Amino acid sequence: MRPVDVTAELHRAAESLRAGQAARAKRAAQGVLAVEPSNAKARHLLGAAYAREGDLPSAIEHLQTAARAMPRQHAVTADLAAAWQRHADGLFVEGRDDDARAAQREAISCDPFFPNIRAAIQAGAEGRLRDAETGYRDVLKADPNHIHALVGLANIAIDRNAPDDAERLLGRATSVSANVSHVHRALARLAMSRSRFPEAEAAAQRAVELNPELAESWTTLGTVLAWGLKQAEAAAAFERALAINPKQPRVHLSLGHVHKALGNSDASIRAYRNAVGADAGLGEAWWSLADLKTYRFTDAERSAMQAAQERKDLFGRDRAALHFALGKAFEDGGEVDQAFEHYRRGNDLRASHESFNVERFEAQCRRLCLAFTATELAEKQGTQETRRRTGVAPSPTPIFVIGLPRSGSTLVDQILSSHSRVQGTMELPHVLGYVRELERGAGYPDAAVQMTPEDLRALGDRYLAETASHRGDAPYFVDKMPNNFLHVGLIACMLPQARFVDTRRHPLGCALSIYKQNFARGQSFSYRLDTLAAYYKGYLEMMRHWQDVLPGRIHRVIYERMVDDTEAETRRLLDHCDLPFEESCLRFFETDRVVRTASAEQVRQPIYTDAKEHWQAFRPQLAPLESALGNALETWDTF
Repeated sequence: MRPVDVTAELHRAAESLRAGQAARAKRAAQGVLAVEPSNAKARHLLGAAYAREGDLPSAIEHLQTAARAMPRQHAVTADLAAAWQRHADGLFVEGRDDDARAAQREAISCDPFFPNIRAAIQAGAEGRLRDAETGYRDVLKADPNHIHALVGLANIAIDRNAPDDAERLLGRATSVSANVSHVHRALARLAMSRSRFPEAEAAAQRAVELNPELAESWTTLGTVLAWGLKQAEAAAAFERALAINPKQPRVHLSLGHVHKALGNSDASIRAYRNAVGADAGLGEAWWSLADLKTYRFTDAERSAMQAAQERKDLFGRDRAALHFALGKAFEDGGEVDQAFEHYRRGNDLRASHESFNVERFEAQCRRLCLAFTATELAEKQGTQETRRRTGVAPSPTPIFVIGLPRSGSTLVDQILSSHSRVQGTMELPHVLGYVRELERGAGYPDAAVQMTPEDLRALGDRYLAETASHRGDAPYFVDKMPNNFLHVGLIACMLPQARFVDTRRHPLGCALSIYKQNFARGQSFSYRLDTLAAYYKGYLEMMRHWQDVLPGRIHRVIYERMVDDTEAETRRLLDHCDLPFEESCLRFFETDRVVRTASAEQVRQPIYTDAKEHWQAFRPQLAPLESALGNALETWDTF
């Protein structure tokens, strides 16, 4: 028998694999093992050849042997991890789900890059997105098909508002394996970022089907269901996550949020307390207790928050949230100076991470006014009005409640949603999403003005289709995203049947309430008194413009007048929406529905007048704001 040239045969096996010739690679590797049974390189190549042929149990057997002999060879352990995942995919197809999940765990246990992935995840959790991105990219340089690295980059892309990049990365991950719950959790996040609830729910449900033993799967499902206003189902999902792992302070926090939205005050307080019990430094949980508005902190809780402030390991967001919560605690105790100081420090921390460009905002307002002129809007709406008159207008009728946060919009929303013909929803993000799409294209607002009647009709139809899961079958529904005040022109063109309700409140009262609110996201103008004043004045100018170019389309509700004469103001509001008066609208606090805003607790009580003049206690601290607002203090309620 001719002696075996081991080096040549190993080379032949490797080249054959690269050429896709698995059978030839097997023969070469087996020839080497016949004379050198302990040759780890040959064992690795043989395992890889079996994997190429789809014989995964044999592949795993040989790759495990090679990995034991060469534990530091990442190429070997990476191939073993990939073989285990492919084996898991096959077991899922066969319906052997438990065996499949065991195979997935084996894949993770032998993945040589998993420590790198964990480090990148931790960097992302700490807000070091650049470090996280570098970590994921380094893994992909070594293994271009590493699922967890692809998902990690996709999640960063979602956070950076780059959904197309995220979709590409997740498509690649899915092509490697469609049976990894981590991928489907990211797909759910992507669908949520695009305001596509059915897709998000389906992806989250698939994650649970694949790995019901993972708390993360249930947490994702709960998050999606809460976003889709399925709060009771969301609570059940969060409970399942906590049953698997009770030591999850942020899941307790999420459970508190859904109970708050459902009006289960005691349950929400219990969940928030569980969250701070698990992590006293979780500022968001302390703030959530404060944000109930009706909650009063005990002396012991105030001391616990002050002690948490001394921790060196607190992230900026948690430290800021603790300041906002302490502000509420001191305010309830009548200590106004200390309260305002905590509000200031909380806002300063938020501003250090999220700046607001006043000049850019003012330029945006000018562009909108120049783009959406009365002539332009009349032309665009004329075509749409023809469609409505010919009987093919889209329905139902959306009522857009717009304005600034903390201006009484939740009260107006609750009054409208108490009508038998109106479905309340939430602050729907869809219009803001369309604006971002236009900005990425030809630019906004120019791209909107250039849209054809067919384009506008399609965008309006898309809005109605994408909001269908939130609004049910009622002929009217409320969209109370306050920031839509900038986009009234676009909305009026794409939805000619839409009604607009502009909610306003005294500038100092509204601004103080905003300044005291630790917003989750999207309100970076609120962190400084000077930017607050500029934003309020810009809002007034935009509403003046919309009133001029869209006469009769916008109804103004002054919060103070609604409080003083609720019935008269409610009748005027309903008249504007072409709705008959119903007594239930005056008993809005009895309406059983999901409310997901800062005023959730307050709108479940009869109207009270205390909030009207509450800002007076802080008037000395608001002197810079009062000066910056200037003439707006005199004109805010005159148009």
